[in-house]
Amino acid sequence: MDKAIIVGLITPDLTYDIKYSMDELESLVSSLDIRVYDAITQKLDKPNPATYVGKGKVDEIKMAINSYDANVVIFNDELTPAQIRNLTTELDIEVMDRSYIILQIFEQRAQTTEAQLEIKLAQDRYLLPRISSMNRGLSRQGGSSGSQSSKGTGEKQSELSRRYISNEIVRLTKELERIKQMKVQQIEKRKRNEVPIVALVGYTNAGKSSTMNTIINTTSGVIEKNVYEKDELFATLQTFNRKIEYKKQTFILVDTIGFVSKLPHHLVSSFRQTLEEIKHADLLIHVVDISSQYFEEQLNVTNSVIASLNCENIPMLYLLNKYDKYDDENTVLSGVENMKFSNKLEINHDELLNYIVEKIKPRMFDAKILVPYNQGKLLNFIENNAQINSKVYMDNGVYLDIEISQRYYNDVALYEIDNIVQ
Repeated sequence: MDKAIIVGLITPDLTYDIKYSMDELESLVSSLDIRVYDAITQKLDKPNPATYVGKGKVDEIKMAINSYDANVVIFNDELTPAQIRNLTTELDIEVMDRSYIILQIFEQRAQTTEAQLEIKLAQDRYLLPRISSMNRGLSRQGGSSGSQSSKGTGEKQSELSRRYISNEIVRLTKELERIKQMKVQQIEKRKRNEVPIVALVGYTNAGKSSTMNTIINTTSGVIEKNVYEKDELFATLQTFNRKIEYKKQTFILVDTIGFVSKLPHHLVSSFRQTLEEIKHADLLIHVVDISSQYFEEQLNVTNSVIASLNCENIPMLYLLNKYDKYDDENTVLSGVENMKFSNKLEINHDELLNYIVEKIKPRMFDAKILVPYNQGKLLNFIENNAQINSKVYMDNGVYLDIEISQRYYNDVALYEIDNIVQ
């Protein structure tokens, strides 16, 4: 197992708790089977452009490396190519940053073709400006004939790698665009059929997948429909869609990938088409791990990503998940709709579904219709897709006083009557 030292900065513009951020970095690193032996922080007005931390702190890191016989140093922010090059030279050890760690985790967890393509694209975008730093160990003294004879092996290798990665970025972008068009067609089909979309969003490991499985089990009990869930960061890196039927309402439930603080912009860019499924939602369920002492920071991270996708105007419910582990009964998010919830203790399971159905309820029409007895299929259709207020069996058919959505109104309009003598 690799031995690591993690390093973070405390700057005046810091918007998160440094202990929380460093603990989270340690969790991310541990998921790659790297053991953290020491955590070092420093207060600076801004990151040192050459080495991220100051010269004295670099010396402190060297001492920690020697003390713990560490073989990697991991920094809590994304480093510039120059910082990686300089730190690698100064420390004489492998240097990584938070973005690289998250990219590695995503690569391990990606299951679908789309997710794998998105991860590869993010990695290539991350690596492209850092090729020179990666090849610093190659000799630059070797000679050759031709126009590049003055360039060393390392420089030529960097150019070849850069050209290859640039071509890969173009290829991957085109392939993902093709997949995007297919998904857009699927979404448009749902919209034409007037099937509402409800998206689960939230911080990684907040309980989105567990909540999706709770909804599936409550409405259908079909375990085979359940999605993968595990108590770990980024357990799933793909969106799952499930058709849910409850109280004669149908909607598509979407489980999206989780967010994390300092999510690499390469990932946000590469996963944008996956994340953009959120843009088509009629309702967002923001799953919040209320048991975390840092839930407000996690909530803000998710909201910032939602805002970056221009989705902040979509109706949203804050689902205060893991309430069975929370002590403060008085905590309520002011100014927003919220609901206490627990997958484990079945707190507000039915209430959540009732809330969803109420929010996505389509425009309803009152209709009084007479269905002839020879129209059994139509009667069955009405019973499955309308709210029946009253039903009377008459000599010439079944009289129904119903509420039916705009989607189905035209199917029964022919049989509507203004009045009937009962």
